[in-house]
Amino acid sequence: MNILTNISLEISAGEVMQSLSRGQRDAAWMMEEAEASVEKARKLWRPKIVYEWADVPEVRGESLALLPENRSGSLLLHIGPHADLMAKAKRAFISVSSIGDEMDEQVRELNQKGEILTAFLLDCAGVVALDKVGGAAAELAEKEAAERGWGVGDRLSPGSLQGWPMEGQHELCSLLPLEDAGISLSEQGILRPFKSASGMIGIGPEYSGKKTGSVCRFCLHQNNCWRRRDNRENI
Repeated sequence: MNILTNISLEISAGEVMQSLSRGQRDAAWMMEEAEASVEKARKLWRPKIVYEWADVPEVRGESLALLPENRSGSLLLHIGPHADLMAKAKRAFISVSSIGDEMDEQVRELNQKGEILTAFLLDCAGVVALDKVGGAAAELAEKEAAERGWGVGDRLSPGSLQGWPMEGQHELCSLLPLEDAGISLSEQGILRPFKSASGMIGIGPEYSGKKTGSVCRFCLHQNNCWRRRDNRENI
């Protein structure tokens, strides 16, 4: 069972402000409040990564065939018109990253008390923290690729990649022991705890990159995502 919990996690108040402004506006006036939110967040996050590996024998149209290590038989995973992004993959790293639900519970309590700004900043801190856990998951794929002398492809996610709807979480997450990790999935494909995210990264000898790539150009949220690279370059 591949469940990783000993994850070193650190964020800064500057990253929190970047997330809430999407890199476009000066949010320096919130620095003190953001720093307090980061301190609070450190006591609340519970980072976790649950993951599995699968061989990728072929890509068929808008789907790819997977041979998971943790079960017998194959799975044909439909990911839509950008399935070709996995065409070079020999193996796929499939994961769900989470920071637990304590932070969201605290955000709800703060909102109920009318402490709206504090709740907002703490929620932003949670978004940044989850992004960092996702980065730690990508590093696992990058390490495996490096050990094999291979390269790494892009990180693909249901509900973000055009043509791969949120309902695709059910197929993807069927490969993972979510229940053992304390994570669940709704009928609509929503992960719980809410600050959780799934992803798939291909590795193989034909990839040239050593770091996980971005599919911002194909993302459904490309116009309002603070993590988009051209936004970050404006910081």
